Amino acid sequence: MRSPKRYNTAYKKKVDVDRDTYLPRLAPKGTFRCGGCGAYYYRRRWSLIPPAGSAGPIPVNRKYCPACRKTKERYPNGELHLLNVEAADRGEILNILKNEQERAQQKNPLERIMNMEQAASGWKVETTTEKLAQRLGRAIRKAKGGRLAYKWSHNNKFVRVFWEKPSD
Repeated sequence: MRSPKRYNTAYKKKVDVDRDTYLPRLAPKGTFRCGGCGAYYYRRRWSLIPPAGSAGPIPVNRKYCPACRKTKERYPNGELHLLNVEAADRGEILNILKNEQERAQQKNPLERIMNMEQAASGWKVETTTEKLAQRLGRAIRKAKGGRLAYKWSHNNKFVRVFWEKPSD
């Protein structure tokens, strides 16, 4: 009787093998609160809402959440470049970015806008996660139209999103 044919799968690309270095490898024990933003860590999850059933106030710990550490060390995982933004549209775009960040934080409190700076032809927005940069770009395209382009790094852990205002 023949043995089953064996296939070599070494040629397949391994996707998402790199972890975020700011996330702990082993889960810390207990409940604690971030010293920077006040987010709660309980049962391997970060939340903005205090855990149910906690007896008394949760002490603020010296540990910082990964998002606060990334912000402190200026280590973004995503960039959104807004090109050809007119002065009349800046207030509306700023409101879109803040509202979308608040919606994203309800699901994952580690998704934040780290820095916003004015560049030569528009704005550069740095985010703590690559998914938030994508989400912000899609929200602006939905509201204002225009063209959206994504540039991924080699290991898919950093993205540059480019939004360009449509020419009238």
